[in-house]
Amino acid sequence: MQQIATHMRSFRFLLSFVFFSFAAAAFGQAKIGTVKGNVIDTATKKFLPSATINILDAKDSTLVSFGRSKENGSFEIGRLAVGKYLLLVTYTGFEKVQKQFSISNEQTVYEFPAIAMTSNATLDGVVVVAAPVSIKGDTVEFNAASFKVNKPNAVVEDLLKKLPGVEVAADGTIKANGQEVKRILVDGKQFFADDPKLATKNLQADMVNKVQVYEKKSDKSEFTGFDDGNAEPTINLTLKNDKRQGVFGKIAAGYGTDNRYQANTNLNSFKKGEQISLIGQANNVNQQGFSVMDALSFSGGGGRGGANFGGGNAQGITATQAIGLNYNNFKSSKLDLNTSYFFNGTQLENNYDLQRLSYVGDTTQNYKEPGFTGRNNNNHRLNMSIDWKMDSSNSIIVRPAVTFQNTESETRKTYNTVGSSGNLLSDGESLSKNNSSGYNMNGTALWRHRFDRAGRTFSAQLNFGRNESDADGSQFTINNRYKGLTVSRDTIRQINTTKTIASNYGIDLSYTEPMSRRSIIELNAFYRANESTNDRKTLDYNAGTQAYDKVNSRLTNFFDNEYTYAGGGLTFKENRTGWNYSIGAKAQQATLSSLIQGKTDPISQSFFNILPAAQLQIGKNRYRNFRLYYNGATQNPSVTQLQPIEDISDPLNITKGNPNLKQAFTNNFRANYSSFDPYTMKSFFIFANVRQTLNGIVNSDSIGQFGGRYTTYENLNGIFNANVNMSVGLPLPLGETRANINLNTGAGYSRNVNLLNKAENEITNINLSQGVSANYNFKELFDVSLGGNVAWTRARYSLQEAQNTNFFTYSSTFETNWYLPKNFTLGSDVMFTANTGRADGFNQNFTLWNAYIAKSVLKNKRGEIRLRAYDLLNQNTGLSRVTSGNYVEDTRYTVLKRYFMLSFTFNLSKFGAAQGGNTPRMMMMGMPR
Repeated sequence: MQQIATHMRSFRFLLSFVFFSFAAAAFGQAKIGTVKGNVIDTATKKFLPSATINILDAKDSTLVSFGRSKENGSFEIGRLAVGKYLLLVTYTGFEKVQKQFSISNEQTVYEFPAIAMTSNATLDGVVVVAAPVSIKGDTVEFNAASFKVNKPNAVVEDLLKKLPGVEVAADGTIKANGQEVKRILVDGKQFFADDPKLATKNLQADMVNKVQVYEKKSDKSEFTGFDDGNAEPTINLTLKNDKRQGVFGKIAAGYGTDNRYQANTNLNSFKKGEQISLIGQANNVNQQGFSVMDALSFSGGGGRGGANFGGGNAQGITATQAIGLNYNNFKSSKLDLNTSYFFNGTQLENNYDLQRLSYVGDTTQNYKEPGFTGRNNNNHRLNMSIDWKMDSSNSIIVRPAVTFQNTESETRKTYNTVGSSGNLLSDGESLSKNNSSGYNMNGTALWRHRFDRAGRTFSAQLNFGRNESDADGSQFTINNRYKGLTVSRDTIRQINTTKTIASNYGIDLSYTEPMSRRSIIELNAFYRANESTNDRKTLDYNAGTQAYDKVNSRLTNFFDNEYTYAGGGLTFKENRTGWNYSIGAKAQQATLSSLIQGKTDPISQSFFNILPAAQLQIGKNRYRNFRLYYNGATQNPSVTQLQPIEDISDPLNITKGNPNLKQAFTNNFRANYSSFDPYTMKSFFIFANVRQTLNGIVNSDSIGQFGGRYTTYENLNGIFNANVNMSVGLPLPLGETRANINLNTGAGYSRNVNLLNKAENEITNINLSQGVSANYNFKELFDVSLGGNVAWTRARYSLQEAQNTNFFTYSSTFETNWYLPKNFTLGSDVMFTANTGRADGFNQNFTLWNAYIAKSVLKNKRGEIRLRAYDLLNQNTGLSRVTSGNYVEDTRYTVLKRYFMLSFTFNLSKFGAAQGGNTPRMMMMGMPR
């Protein structure tokens, strides 16, 4: 507890530093000024309510503050520092009005006479530049120019960090309005398919004109106007006009101590109706500007059901090579074509030290495992999208994708298990090698037809997919078991091959019919067929022939699994002023059939389910929204959970499937409330999820007296999960400076069950977390970001009360960039991490401190020389914790340690002339009313 108190004092110190810094800046700015006035219609002399009032810095037109006029047309904006400003008044359908004013110590209140606005005028020779924030339907649009990113060679990720309501995690994951963004578009077009990081980590921030945040509906929903529940949080980056035609990009390379290296390139050729982008990178410093995707994964539900509490660092040292090409062609008004190819190769090396404390009745088993893991992976992805508008009533969208992958892995380890009294139960060593290769092919084809009557539509979608992999492996293990003075030894020396094939196809039909001006129904029907086979052969080493020619029948098996389902349903939706709702249900008939080698009759099961769904959405204006959603769903057991063959790749953790497993059924409840004020930049989001699982697929573990674990699977009730996440964004206007504070609160409760030596074990977890972050920019001189997070976990076990545990994880961060004379930049970031409540030797506190100095060179600052230091204190540490049904596992793993690197970056920029002809005067375009 003394450690926790120390960490909390550090946390409070950081918060105090943030607020004192802001307060000092605010005091220094002497924000004593106020501007006021009223807005009227020139023709009618009537007041104009809700006109947008923007206060801009007179020097560079950056946003200082803004608000709206009241019902009587009046406005008043305070907290202005001494200085010169531009007043920009906008109102939909009216010309913009721009006026200058000043705040001084002598005149702290400036009042304008009536500001008259003229309707429907033409602005000749004016460049229209977007206001800082605008709302267009369900889209929040940010003007990038109002959120300056001063850092040299800044990428889109750096820009997103500045936007209110948008969060960027350390691994590059993006959240907007509290939801993870799964798709990034560029000018409305796909950019390397569905990998957001390829856009945010490679495209330059200074290319972007606007950032649009919205929920993109499915292709079918966009056509019918009927929300099918498949909307995805999306960010669309619209480019500046002068960046849409030209050749641009960057080339960078660096070399450092310990033979660390880094090189990357990003080249783009954009012209009217066509976009080509090339991305490449190579490094051995754990930097991946893309998302890792596994084409050989055939996983389903289940697993060990544990909770993983990582330390935030990548495990091991990874060398990466990647290259990708993206092509968009939209020259024709009837045909849009997108295709992309991406290759990545990674080589991972990781030394680890694992400690697992298992609870068996009133006794414990302490397992220790130092080891090494190596993994080489090559992955090729090819994606395509074809959107053909045949005529005004018909269109076809085809989206095929294929991935090829091959992987080589090796694990070497030694281990020992000690009982409660300190007696040695078992020890041994193991070496396993695996090679696998395969492909994953999938796609959809959607035909959409619109009838003459508005709202009446028909659509048909075909779905297909096929996965195939071939794997071979070898296993050599020596395991010693101790009982008193008696020692018994098991030796495993074998090779194996596994061929897995999975295929699926299906069709979805949808017909919508308007019932009235406000209501609509959807009739739908569907069919799916899934088939998978797993053919595993295992050969033991034959000492007599000195060859692997002895079939291990226990570990050899052919398994064929088929799952088909079909059904249909009806959904009714009604739109009311300020709110809407939908309610419906589907009937689903499913058949699960498994054929096991050596058995003449397949195991067949049939299931009939009613799958209800309902949704209520309340949004009386565009800034506040409440949604309540419920649906019922089924979950199938995976092939691994069904196949009755033992997996001994880890001899102390053997698993075997159960072909008699049934479907699980889940009741899912989701609720969220979002509030965003684009005028004050304040945001509030709260999301709640509740899930109840019936007939859940759980682990059935048997613990041996020598420390081994044997796992199979059963169906049980009693699984329940709930979590709540809340985010609050508070901007702090400080005169000519800008600051933002974000508060993030999380709470979770889970109740899981498993079987431990045939007895039912109930595991409950409570997780609480509180985070705070702040960003502060002072003109173009420096920027500061600070943050802190405290997480607490409480775990309780019904069968092993001695396993009950509480532990804390605390972290704080500090980042700053200083923009110095002579084109120098100085930057630093520090992260402090502390852990409590873990096993001996795993409660380590460490500070990760990075710093750099850079100088811009060449004409127009196209070049940059940078010296970077990583982990200056050489303290970086990798720790993770897993809690499961009857054990707590802590792992220490290899992380990147201190190194220095010198790098050079060259920016390529050759654009065509900006559109618009003569150089015009500048004016800001206002937000819609």
